[in-house]
Amino acid sequence: MTGLITVFLPLPLLFAGLAFQVLALAEQPLEYEDDEVYMRLVLRTPAQLSAFYQGRQFNQAAIDKILETCFVTPIIRNKTLDVLWLELDRWEFTTDGQAITRLTRDYWPPRWQETGLSQAHRSTFGWTLMPEVRDLRLDESVGGSVVIPMQTRPFTLTANFPTGADKQGKTKTIVFEDIRCAADAD
Repeated sequence: MTGLITVFLPLPLLFAGLAFQVLALAEQPLEYEDDEVYMRLVLRTPAQLSAFYQGRQFNQAAIDKILETCFVTPIIRNKTLDVLWLELDRWEFTTDGQAITRLTRDYWPPRWQETGLSQAHRSTFGWTLMPEVRDLRLDESVGGSVVIPMQTRPFTLTANFPTGADKQGKTKTIVFEDIRCAADAD
């Protein structure tokens, strides 16, 4: 016997599913792919960042400092035999033609001192960040957060990757335009 199967969900589960679908749509990653590299950007909402760091027992003062910023999370995979170099100092963030200064690892220790964040939590935060420099071989991937000050307007990321074992190959450039810091749904 064939036919339709009807599933009845309790109302709270139905609404939770709808909220999940709306959240999933808001998180659609920006992607780039060619024969050499795959790159995807994911931007986390304040609610997602809060939940992540609350789940790791960060104090509220540290979470508040994190929420003053914009987390851009790239995932990159090298698809060639050539070495692809991740060097964050070669990446450019801009809005309306003006440079946006990336918040490097050196930005955070004074904030953690202000908030009384423990050394264990500081280490946890550090492993969530993208490495500053890293070589990627065939089929190697890397991901992590790159942090900039919170932006209210769209911005552009120009990611420049030197290539070759000695970084003397061509520079691979990937540009993402009209990126927006993620916001919580109203």
